Amino acid sequence: MPIMDSSSNARHRLAAGFVALAIAAALCACAPQSVGQSAGPGDIRIVSKGEALNLRDHLAVGKYTLFDYYADWCPPCRRLSPRLEELARSHPNLAVRKIDIVSWSHPVARQQGVTDLPYLRLFDPEGRLVAEGDAALESLHRLFGFTEPPELM
Repeated sequence: MPIMDSSSNARHRLAAGFVALAIAAALCACAPQSVGQSAGPGDIRIVSKGEALNLRDHLAVGKYTLFDYYADWCPPCRRLSPRLEELARSHPNLAVRKIDIVSWSHPVARQQGVTDLPYLRLFDPEGRLVAEGDAALESLHRLFGFTEPPELM
C-alpha cells in the first residue's frame, strides 16, 4: 500500500473540498426562490410572498423600479411576468420587484390596495411614482420599447 506524504494528503483534501463546493453550488442553483432572492441575471427580486411591505425599502437606487404584483394562480400574470423579467435582463437601468399576492386574504393585497391582477407600479430612478396600472404598461413601452398588449391589465 503506498504511503501518502503530507503534500499528497493536502491535495486530496483540497480536491475533496472543491467537489463539495461544486455539489453545494449545483444544489443552490436548483433550489426554489425565497423572498429577497434574485430570479437570475438582471435586477429581479421577489420581495414579498403575501407579507405587507414598504415599497420604498425595495427601490433600486438610480434605476427605474417596476413592482409586479402577481399570483401563481393568475393566468395573465403567468404570461406577463416572463416578459417583464426579460425586459429587466435587457435593460440594466430597470429593476423588477415581484410581489406575490398569494391570495386576496393575505396582508399585502389589502395594504397595497391591489384589487386586480396583474398590477404594476413604476418608479423613476429618483424614487418617484411614474405610473401604475394600465399607465405603467404605456410607460414601459415609451421608456423601454415594451410591447405587451394592454388588454392584460
